[in-house]
Amino acid sequence: MREPCLDCTIKHLGQAYSLHGELKQGYPKHLLGVIGHLAEASEECMSMSKVLADKIRQYRLLLLENAVDIVFNEKDIDIPYFDLFMEVMQMKKDIGCGNCSKASDDFKERLKQKKS
Repeated sequence: MREPCLDCTIKHLGQAYSLHGELKQGYPKHLLGVIGHLAEASEECMSMSKVLADKIRQYRLLLLENAVDIVFNEKDIDIPYFDLFMEVMQMKKDIGCGNCSKASDDFKERLKQKKS
């Protein structure tokens, strides 16, 4: 199991937010991505804040419960992405973050290989 990571929580919330915007623009297939990224965001912060992880999970379940109506543009569910983002930012301020150094090191290695 990976280390928890608040930066990754933010990344997944951001991706869910972006895809949710596309969903509202009439791209129903993006609901699947929104649901997936909310699940990932919840998992990333679970061991650091069960309360936040459960809150994100509840929004994911709300989307699932209303999926048919959302896909057929009969219902719109708003998720307070910026409130969730600010909760994560407060956690980063209070307790720091998980260990992202492996992902960062992997990225740096790929950049080196690309330049060669």
